[in-house]
Amino acid sequence: MELILELATTASIFTFNALRSTTQERSRYMQTEFVAMKRWVRQGQYRFLVARDKQLDKSVGYLLLNLWHQDDIGRRQTFVEDIAALPEYWGRGVGHALFDAATEVTAELGIDFMGGEVSATNPRWQAALRNRFELEAYRVVRACTPKGKAILEQVKETREAQEKVQQQLQAAKERRLASRRRRQEGK
Repeated sequence: MELILELATTASIFTFNALRSTTQERSRYMQTEFVAMKRWVRQGQYRFLVARDKQLDKSVGYLLLNLWHQDDIGRRQTFVEDIAALPEYWGRGVGHALFDAATEVTAELGIDFMGGEVSATNPRWQAALRNRFELEAYRVVRACTPKGKAILEQVKETREAQEKVQQQLQAAKERRLASRRRRQEGK
């Protein structure tokens, strides 16, 4: 369980941009709520699914699945509360494997649908569509108080900083791929 907490407070902040929260707030939230999440898992309300790199015997991603969520008319569905993969494992099928495992869990429970929420600013929201999710709704939000406006501004600043990190990670990945191609061409 501690490995999941570590992934939730490190990898998750790079995987999905949060809705109206900063990465620091999400990390603090996961740390404070993790005790409750473990209890919910033990009670059968949630399930943690973990992806592992078998060669390195290392956890590289996770998905938190709410087993008792309801859709807007009261039908039970599962709901992906959070999913994350270590940045060095992006593009290697970790998310696909986790979504497939969550789909199996959902079907085994006799539940027809699995939902989730993705921030509109997440550059990888299309991954959900590639994982056979359907776009069902758009979520909009309007700040109504000065505090709300300040929160949204802070989130915007955090998102911009996060985008820089993601660009750096993508550039490093491209350099690794280019280096690998050069080595293969030299063989």
